[in-house]
Amino acid sequence: MAIEYYVGRFQSLKMNNSLGRKSPHKVCMLLAVMDLIQAGYIVGNRIELNTTLKERFTQHFKRLSQSNDKNTPENPFFHLRSDGFWHLSYHQGYDKESTKRYSAKAIAYAFLDDELFDYMKSFIVVDQLKDALVSNLSDMTTLFYRWLVNVGKTENTARDYITVIKGDISNWLMDSGLLEDNLTDIHSYYEFSRYEQKARQLEQFQIEDTRKKGMYGAALSHYHKFFADLTKSDVKADINQVLSDNTLTKTEKSILVNTRIGQGHFREKLIQLWGGCAVTGYRNTQLLLASHIKPWRDSSNQERLDKFNGLLLLANLDKAFDLGFISFDDRGKVLISDYLEAPEVIGLKEDMALKLTPAHQYYLEHHRNEIFKRN
Repeated sequence: MAIEYYVGRFQSLKMNNSLGRKSPHKVCMLLAVMDLIQAGYIVGNRIELNTTLKERFTQHFKRLSQSNDKNTPENPFFHLRSDGFWHLSYHQGYDKESTKRYSAKAIAYAFLDDELFDYMKSFIVVDQLKDALVSNLSDMTTLFYRWLVNVGKTENTARDYITVIKGDISNWLMDSGLLEDNLTDIHSYYEFSRYEQKARQLEQFQIEDTRKKGMYGAALSHYHKFFADLTKSDVKADINQVLSDNTLTKTEKSILVNTRIGQGHFREKLIQLWGGCAVTGYRNTQLLLASHIKPWRDSSNQERLDKFNGLLLLANLDKAFDLGFISFDDRGKVLISDYLEAPEVIGLKEDMALKLTPAHQYYLEHHRNEIFKRN
């Protein structure tokens, strides 16, 4: 089948609407599978519902789920069989007709159409598939609102950002003949990026952004970061850089790619080092992200694998740290930027601290000097 066939399939997944909106489970499962194929963890067309896949599913689910959604990766693993490209292999004594829900006793593994599996291995084609999946998430403004609140913006700021993106900025682009639909109706990261640049070049945008002290630019920047987070486009670019580095061996590339997507030995080293969330102590590692202190793109290959260049954090703290809204002083005490308008929303208190070793100091100094948004 041509790629257009699978793009169409991905854009029209058969999704559960029982809560009055589309559940994100199938999208999260397919994103997780593509991540693991790209990382070289899944090397053959055989997908097992193991701990690694469940953890990767959970990372996407934490970003895309809403309050009533339940973290049940076994459901999309089973129900994707109704979409035509995802197939299940059954243990002896079981078959499709007799198996009505996921059971490890009944189901051995899943596999894809061979053509689709090949497309998922391609760093060129996979972006089309990810963009197609995002089109199933119809309520982008709700996701953006929740993302903003989760990184410490107040509800008022979140509403203001959504208002100017859906209102003024979209209207200016449409009035200039540059845009047909609202910016929040766009479901492609790369397409949004193009319109973002066009918006920033508009005279009306520049005048109003100056008058509003940068609020319009901040709204676009945050929506860009939200979109990149939604599709993990920044991760994909970093993985491409590793794979195109001819100075690395195949094994070295595999290790670095696994590190970049938060899997592999680097994550295990952080779990052993911290034992739980480095800030809160929360110990369910399925809900924790392996985060670099000195950002991946600024680090050498040796620094990318150094466990002292890593923190194990809950997702909202990971995002706040990545955006420079929080950092830590040389004693480990949390530093909270004024840009983090509602630190209490993400569970931050001024007396929180890390237990540091001397080996952390170099990386944290870089984060304070280069990433942290000082007051």
